[in-house]
Amino acid sequence: MSKISVIGAGRLGSTIAFSVAKEQISDELVLLDIIENLVIGEGLDIGQTCLCHVTASMDYSNISGSDLIIIVAGIARKPDMTREQLLGTNVKIMKSVIEQVHKYAPNSKLLVISNPMDSMTYVALKESGFEKKKVFGMGGVVDSNRFRYFLAREFGAHVENVEATVIGQHGEIMIPLVNSIKIRGVERLDKDKIDRAIARTKDAGREVIALKGATLYAPAHATSTMARIVMNDEKKVVPSSVYLEEEDVCIGLPVLLGKNGVEEIIMPKMTEEERKVFQKAATTLREHLSGVGY
Repeated sequence: MSKISVIGAGRLGSTIAFSVAKEQISDELVLLDIIENLVIGEGLDIGQTCLCHVTASMDYSNISGSDLIIIVAGIARKPDMTREQLLGTNVKIMKSVIEQVHKYAPNSKLLVISNPMDSMTYVALKESGFEKKKVFGMGGVVDSNRFRYFLAREFGAHVENVEATVIGQHGEIMIPLVNSIKIRGVERLDKDKIDRAIARTKDAGREVIALKGATLYAPAHATSTMARIVMNDEKKVVPSSVYLEEEDVCIGLPVLLGKNGVEEIIMPKMTEEERKVFQKAATTLREHLSGVGY
């Protein structure tokens, strides 16, 4: 019996749970939250759409035996708030979540969505004591999907024909890799169009939050994609926030993802400028973590 648990049943958590349920990649889906009416209601609603058994609860013992735990718990980011401003509060929430995960599901893999995602992935790793391959964050997939979307619009291409990868911090210091761009049917990649796509990608999350209050469908789709790759052991390369020992941070890089979690970290080709920005992102993340005792 395969099992996925989603911790946090707010707007994003419930959207992620629905997206995961529709992938039909587990026999059981557990949705957990501290607000009883909310989680029971979301569980009933989602359960009526899918084939898997949905359990909605406030009781952490229900996550026992989970293959994959998706952590979405935390306060949401407001339009004028950086991910880093969330750090102090969400560290406390993450620590309390991981305490329960360690107690009830010590053999699970952890997919972290909570913002600031790179820092929360690091906290989850350190507090859990899990192997580093079993704790990873989502940001790079949604950022890369956004990059592909804006490139497709700029070049008049179908998004299926666009390849592009974003690494680095899931936030202000993300790095859309120019050398990763391939657009089928387009021979000349106009720099101005690429620059516009990069600018829109970097601001995409904030733009949506300002318009409707939260990003939901894009991160939910990215999360369910990663969950499917893990649960089906698809062995696909996707960008994910992972632990780098030398920098002592979790940061976005391409990884080979499968049933064991992160099976390989792949260092991409970077220009000298991209390398400098990557190092800046790592240094910034380390400073933020040091500020909260890590």
